[in-house]
Amino acid sequence: MSVSDQEVFYQIAQEIISELGPALSTRPYIAIVDFHGEFKYIESELHQYSDFIINFIKHNFRLLQIGDHSMPISGTNLAFFKVSKKAIIIIYIKKGLIGQLLFFKNRMVKYQSKLDELIVGEPLDITVPVAEYKQEPEVVEQVPPPAPEEPTAKVIPVLLKKIGKKAKFPLQEVVILNYCDGMNSTKEIMGEGNISKIALWTILDKYKKKGWIKITYTGNPIFIPVLTKEIPPMAVQLGVVNKKEYEISKYCNGDNTIADIQEALGMDRMEIEEIIDKMENNNIIHLEVQ
Repeated sequence: MSVSDQEVFYQIAQEIISELGPALSTRPYIAIVDFHGEFKYIESELHQYSDFIINFIKHNFRLLQIGDHSMPISGTNLAFFKVSKKAIIIIYIKKGLIGQLLFFKNRMVKYQSKLDELIVGEPLDITVPVAEYKQEPEVVEQVPPPAPEEPTAKVIPVLLKKIGKKAKFPLQEVVILNYCDGMNSTKEIMGEGNISKIALWTILDKYKKKGWIKITYTGNPIFIPVLTKEIPPMAVQLGVVNKKEYEISKYCNGDNTIADIQEALGMDRMEIEEIIDKMENNNIIHLEVQ
């Protein structure tokens, strides 16, 4: 690698640091590694992980798609981003939440062509050869195919509003909104962003109320209504909720399905579903799935 190439890798790292630092409110440390597992740039703070990084790249580079990320060390704010077909950028922070590093995902594409030009060679497309052999025909008992499994119920938040590049949001909200692409469930967002259920739903309810977020469902969900905020008895007198809504709200603690609440209150199924639907539209509750 020439001196000029070293300078370019250094410049790329400095650009990432200057861009991420203010957003993360902490200093990020950078390493750039090629598909062989060779460091093109590494800061001293990452030397303690160098053996792990090399081993990870050698075993996992071709398994990751461009744009994928991995956070392989539990409890450590270390994230791998496959920026291009030839390079992975590793980002490490000493403090903060690992989910903050996902802020980089929407910005890493601009380094793709530059890194591929700098790194010599092409990754091998490794395939496992299949041995050819002859086998006598075998009489196999016809077994009926298994019944298809019921699709897993998921809550999928969808962002309805395009967010401009210059828009400013708290970092955790940026992470969540970026994941609301219609592909990720609330469970997946909590895992990828290292975000608690309460924090996630607080933000989803906030933007749902603004009309920015639509909550959709897949599979065959059994709905569990959960209060977005505590409702005091005085709320009935103030007209915030009616008496039936208040009685229903007592059971919206995350443990009871709509059927459980119906049975407990002895209400008509259609009536309770209409009330639950109204309470959700008014952002009094949100619906999780079992």
